[in-house]
Amino acid sequence: MHNENQKLQYEILELFPTPVFTTIIPNQFGKVTEYFYKQEMSSDVKGKDDPGIDSINYGERSTNSYILDEPECKDLKTFILDLSKNYGDMLGYDYETYRFGQSWTSYKHPGQQHIQHTHPNSLMSGVLYFGPPQPETSAIKLHKAAGSFNSNYISPKKVLDKRELKYAWEEFNLEFSPGLLIIFPSHLTHSVPLNKTDTIRCSLAFNIVPTVGFGEETSLTELKF
Repeated sequence: MHNENQKLQYEILELFPTPVFTTIIPNQFGKVTEYFYKQEMSSDVKGKDDPGIDSINYGERSTNSYILDEPECKDLKTFILDLSKNYGDMLGYDYETYRFGQSWTSYKHPGQQHIQHTHPNSLMSGVLYFGPPQPETSAIKLHKAAGSFNSNYISPKKVLDKRELKYAWEEFNLEFSPGLLIIFPSHLTHSVPLNKTDTIRCSLAFNIVPTVGFGEETSLTELKF
């Protein structure tokens, strides 16, 4: 017979979470942003199969796409890679050391945005924000994996302040703050909301890969660097 006074025991299984690392970098790295501002920017950076960049939906990026490998960024490079090692361990990645793939500054002028995308050929990716504060302006929007849409969708606007009902999120906004550093798995879909302010939204984006490469020789998936 069921005892109505007996406390029901249950467990919520968090089966497939996607942890995202965030922090504010120490003030000691403030001067490196002066170097970021000196970068040559372009809204028409062309690749092998790219006729040009749509600046409204992509903004501008630096012509130098290996900024964190420059001597001026040596200390910041070490700082981010150390954090990435700890984050990678938490994700269960079995790599001892990491290095940066590409790293570049990005500008979103008023009226510009960046459409949803992921970062192929990379394990972890990240963004460091710099520039003047932009209160109540989203720096980045993270999206739930494709194919997981909940027909009983609960709008994040209803729970944004307290971050309640964490299992109901289909997308999540992180607000702009100078010095904000975000690291996330490269497969995580993200976008940059429309810049509705009168200032440029500035960031440094980067990709991180294992120093030894990807995959395993025995499974014929190895990629050496």
